[in-house]
Amino acid sequence: MSTRWDNAGSVVHSEIKGVLERSAAAWSAGDLDTFMACYENSPDTIYLTATQIVSGYADIRSMYAERFGAEGGHSMGDLTVKLLRVTRIGSQHVLAVGLYSLQGVEFAEGRHTGMCSLVLHNTADGWRICADHTS
Repeated sequence: MSTRWDNAGSVVHSEIKGVLERSAAAWSAGDLDTFMACYENSPDTIYLTATQIVSGYADIRSMYAERFGAEGGHSMGDLTVKLLRVTRIGSQHVLAVGLYSLQGVEFAEGRHTGMCSLVLHNTADGWRICADHTS
């Protein structure tokens, strides 16, 4: 049975909101490595794009670096994430649903906002994304 925490006062909701806010701030500062701290450093971590599944922390980092030119000192834009819902899906996992906005970067498809669903794992280092679907 799942437990939903929509209220901003819940401890888990607040912890996950903090992870996402720190990650977005790092992205906006152009710090890819600090941004990546929100992901579980595991070969099993996945990121779903519109056309593929990127598997593993290292490949996800490479995908971001290539797509946004993060290694070349280029701006990655300003990222904001609004956490809408957190639902427990096991003793060590939650599903987080949010809305993101990325400003200051041009995409061929023209999209700068969208929804994301994230599965986070409660690790020794805190909550970390183990599955990311951002549309």
